[in-house]
Amino acid sequence: MKIKPSFFLIALLLAAPPASGDLVSDLVARAEQGEVAAQFELAGIYAKGEGVAKDNAAAVKWFTKAAEQGNAEARMILGGIYIAGKGVLKNSSEAAKWFLLAAEQGNAAAQCQIGRMHLTGAGVTKDDVEAYKWSNLASAQGDVAAKRVRVFLEGRMTPEQIAEGQQRARDFLEKKTPEKSSDLPAAIPTTPGEPE
Repeated sequence: MKIKPSFFLIALLLAAPPASGDLVSDLVARAEQGEVAAQFELAGIYAKGEGVAKDNAAAVKWFTKAAEQGNAEARMILGGIYIAGKGVLKNSSEAAKWFLLAAEQGNAAAQCQIGRMHLTGAGVTKDDVEAYKWSNLASAQGDVAAKRVRVFLEGRMTPEQIAEGQQRARDFLEKKTPEKSSDLPAAIPTTPGEPE
């Protein structure tokens, strides 16, 4: 008895994703042509070792290419890579560069991280007012860690420093054009400890 494949089985086979090697080959080709989404996805594949051998150096290479083209998430991840020294030498200054670029794009986690770095002086100048600015911006987007940093800072800053940090945060928001700030909060807290 000869069994004919059903229409359902054929459709299922045709809809299946390409084999892992084919997917990686396709991503490499697209990434090499400069496609940011492919660069970012390929970096993640190498970072996790999904279908390929885990390769931190290749992950850094592709995250860097995506970050250089403006991908905020790749910039945030690169900051973390340089802080941890994962596939690269630890470098707080390089981490701060990438965190700041992502923070300026409105990435709340990066805003929190650059705020922490200003709090401690890691890779940037130690500056409570600047730390408060970034923590305030991230807090306004609901970042819980940034709220804790902001409350800590409020305990050691003068009212004038807090006011300056709030003003810097407002100035940052005002500089953003509408198309660039769609993911930024409409307003930031103006009073220390004010609920969001």
